[in-house]
This record gives sequence, structure tokens and C-alpha cells, in this order.
Amino acid sequence: MTIDELLAASARIDAGESPLSVLEDSLLAQQIEQDASAGRFSRWGLSTVVDENTGAPVMSLELFAELHRLAGLDASWPVGNAGLIHVYGYLLSTASTPYGLKRDRWVNGDVARALGLEPSMFTPWFGPESAGTPLHRLAVALSPIFDAPDRAPGVDFVMHESSDHIVATTVLVRHPGSEHSALLYAVDGKLLTAFPFEISASSIASLQAEPPRLRYNAVVDAAKQPLDRRLVALPSPDQRRHSSATTDGV
Repeated sequence: MTIDELLAASARIDAGESPLSVLEDSLLAQQIEQDASAGRFSRWGLSTVVDENTGAPVMSLELFAELHRLAGLDASWPVGNAGLIHVYGYLLSTASTPYGLKRDRWVNGDVARALGLEPSMFTPWFGPESAGTPLHRLAVALSPIFDAPDRAPGVDFVMHESSDHIVATTVLVRHPGSEHSALLYAVDGKLLTAFPFEISASSIASLQAEPPRLRYNAVVDAAKQPLDRRLVALPSPDQRRHSSATTDGV
């Protein structure tokens, strides 16, 4: 599959063609089935396809259903598997958002660059078949960071937002010596998403300015809500410098 083939498939689905007929025997379908056979979707949490910025679905009910059928997963619109939605669904989505198309994060390579990887790492067409699927490669890149963010290279900021029942973790990472940075998100150890994010004092302040909440279209059982506490486990470099200066001045 090439970028042109991906765009063509997206356009056909957007025009009303059956996702089943468009995706049948495609590389994307094969990769989803590979992930399903390997049990990889279990590493991901739940997400709604209703975008929190636009209030509209980023894909049709028909595409949502076909993706979950290929993955062998039960789902009830609009909530499904976050890995399936945020990787394969976003690659096929044509919905406009304030930040551009959902697929841009994977196709333009900015998330991969922020993690110090080849720009095409999270695209369907990266490398030989033995290189795995985009979902698998993304999980391999993200999981060690969430396992030990204090030891992961390039991590600038870590924030936990929680209730008595769950913990949602935001990690900001910047590739050393690069202008590329990204936000990574997980809930209770389940991967949720990753996207380009400009790290600055103001962007970090904005993350902390509003009350703790579940973010980035993540979904959990209502009984686990609301999030009511926040812990900044690793302040940003600016915050650490400010704290050090304040301490030195005492």
C-alpha cells in the first residue's frame, strides 16, 4: 500500500462505498487481522469516535463496524478499541479537525520523529512484512515510555490525573536535538493515543489550568469518574529550573 492507495481507499469510503468491499484483501485488513491474531488490541483502552474538539464522529458507523469486525472485537458505537480507532480508523478518516486530518500524525511522521524513529514508522507501508504492523510498532515505541517515563530519553513532562479507581497519564516527549515533540496518553496502563504537541511553558500551563479530566476521547466506565486529583510526576525543564532557583534562593 502507498499513500495514494490509502487516500483512494479513504475517498471511496467517504463517497459511500462499502468499507467491506474497499478493505477486502487490502494491506490494512491484513494488518488488522495480524494484530487480532497476536492479541495486540488488548494493550489498548477504549475511545469514542466522537472528536472532543468538533463534537462530530471522525468516521462513519459502517467503517467503525467493519474495522471492529476485521479485528474480531465487539464494540458499541461510538465506543471502540482505541488502538483500532486511533491507528487504522484515523488513517482512513477524512474528517476535518482544528488540527488537520487525523491521519496526518502517522503519515507526516511527526510522532515518529518526536520518538527518534524513522518518519514512516507508523504507516502501513513501512518496511518489509517482518517489520510488523503500524499498531504493533506504535505499541513497542510507547510501552517502555509509560513503564518508566523517568528513564525514557526525551521525556519532558509527566502528569497523572486520577480518581479512586483509575489513573490517566500524560507524557510529553521531545527528541533530543529536534524540534519535534509529541503528547502520549494512557489510562490505567492501557495505551490510548499519541499526537504531535508543541512543548512550551504555555502549553504545559494550559494542561494544568483546567480541572483534572479524562482526555483525548478516552472512555471508561462511568463509575470510575470523575477524575478529581492531579500529580505532576515529572515537571517540565522550565518548571524544574524555576523550582531549583526558588530553592536556591531560600
